[in-house]
Amino acid sequence: MASSTREVVTLQFGHYANFVGTHWWNVQESSFCYDTSSGSSPSEINHDVLFREGLTLTGEQTYTPRLLLYDLKGSLNTLKEDGTLYDVMEKDNEVHWMGDVTLHTSETSGKNQFLKDLERIDKGELPTEEDASSAGTEDSHDEIQEATPHSSTNPLEVFRSKLYNLDGSVSVWSDFLRIHLHPRTVSILSEYAHDLEQDMFDVFDYGQQLLGTPRVSSDLEDRLHFFVEDCDSLQGFQVLVDPYNGFGGLAAEVLEQMSEDYDNKGILTFGCYPSVYVRRSPIVDYHRLICTVLSVTKLSTSSSLYAPLSVAAGLGRDPGPTASFPYMTYNPTLHYHTAGILAATLDTCTLPYRTRSDAVLMTDLTGTLNYSGRKMAALSARLPFPITLDGSLAASLSQFVAAPDLVSLCPGVKEPGRTFMQSVVLRGVPSNRIRIPDPAAHADSIFRDCRSVNDCLKRYLQRVYPGTLNAGTVVNEPMTVTTPFPHLFQPEIAHDGLVGFKPRSPMQGVEKVPAMTSLSSPSGLQGCLTALHGEVEKLDIRRFHRFLDAGLEEDEFKEAVESLRRLARTYQTGDNEMAEDSDDDSD
Repeated sequence: MASSTREVVTLQFGHYANFVGTHWWNVQESSFCYDTSSGSSPSEINHDVLFREGLTLTGEQTYTPRLLLYDLKGSLNTLKEDGTLYDVMEKDNEVHWMGDVTLHTSETSGKNQFLKDLERIDKGELPTEEDASSAGTEDSHDEIQEATPHSSTNPLEVFRSKLYNLDGSVSVWSDFLRIHLHPRTVSILSEYAHDLEQDMFDVFDYGQQLLGTPRVSSDLEDRLHFFVEDCDSLQGFQVLVDPYNGFGGLAAEVLEQMSEDYDNKGILTFGCYPSVYVRRSPIVDYHRLICTVLSVTKLSTSSSLYAPLSVAAGLGRDPGPTASFPYMTYNPTLHYHTAGILAATLDTCTLPYRTRSDAVLMTDLTGTLNYSGRKMAALSARLPFPITLDGSLAASLSQFVAAPDLVSLCPGVKEPGRTFMQSVVLRGVPSNRIRIPDPAAHADSIFRDCRSVNDCLKRYLQRVYPGTLNAGTVVNEPMTVTTPFPHLFQPEIAHDGLVGFKPRSPMQGVEKVPAMTSLSSPSGLQGCLTALHGEVEKLDIRRFHRFLDAGLEEDEFKEAVESLRRLARTYQTGDNEMAEDSDDDSD
């Protein structure tokens, strides 16, 4: 590990958060360079920030995420809690009881073709001719298809050349987990079961209650201390959480303790919302709404910065329509798809504190964005960032000067309004695609004298956001979206992520893409928070007895509702302050 590395520990709370996290770890692992003999220069991304080296009991070297994740019983499928992906856990059915016994068991789904191949690759086995005979196309319904012929004898390279369609074979996040996990990573809350109609984990205080039990409390403390003490220079924590159920309460309680124990460290928290909920009814929708309100107020208080994420437009009871990306097609009902989009955006927006050189501290990033008590942030993306095969970065940015069109991934924020501060990351622009091909024909372009990606990005931010405190980060490496990332990119996107002139062959997937993200503090968050406040302002919490039975006090809920209003006011500008005053007068 490099002496200059400032490590980050990641925590994931909840099933959808683990979908997002799994994609994120897969994306990072797919960009690792295992062949150190090729003489290639080291990656710009310092993976030691999020990953740790270790040794197995047999002396084999490992490289696993510095990660704690929490989920419910029934959410692992073939993954063992000790992080071994490839062997189904042996069950001890011996019962030490002399009376009548009823043994309840749950079936474990079999491995999909991706996991079967991954197991063989882990053993160093090459695919057989029988595998090659299962060729198909990118949009085939078969689980596995063969991509372009591969001459390599490296099992990993052959594996990466395959295309998989896992849309129909992913039910839980471990069904597409590509990496190994440390034995201390996975913790299952056995008190509740995943996808169970009875005793649902849908009340905020259920999570708080769990942390009050000695088993969960001591287990979390032991796991967290292990990863923290393993760090030489810890800079902070990344947190992914399902804020719409009991995991919001668990995370809020954990972060409150962490903010006291590690008060000089950064805590960057992302609330992960799916775009479609399987269960919809008035009572279920209100439960989600109440959990969301409590999560927003408590997580934003205990975190250095809190950013809700979703491809859906709404943060309240109705998720609303889903975001549209110019060069992507996805199924909003599949967590496997929507979580992939969120993970790709997270992988890009967190690069400022993960680069090998010129990295910023997480506390510096969050401290800039949370100025004046603005503890909530909005994330938006342009994925992929469009550069044509005969075009340039300057030409692409020129299109967006008049009408910036980053897609909002902050539910409740359609238009950002005034942006107070933002951290913009641009990655994956080819070195030969920077300048306008014919500068003389574009003499009036603001990019005519730009010589680098940094120059172009700086000029763009100055022109489009003149009154904003802008921080720009450029990384040359594109984002890797190989197996098992879902096939979301339209045929116009070539295998290298550029916009082509003809459709990509269905036998070929997209391997890498350029991307642009903005993590910002915009005035549009006032409308988001005000709308959320409006949904709960007159809500009688006494109607929801399960929350009260779990320990929620009426005054506590009223204070959370008022905290929403106070948080919304921190994003006021002159214009939206007048609009709010007008709304108040009409009440």
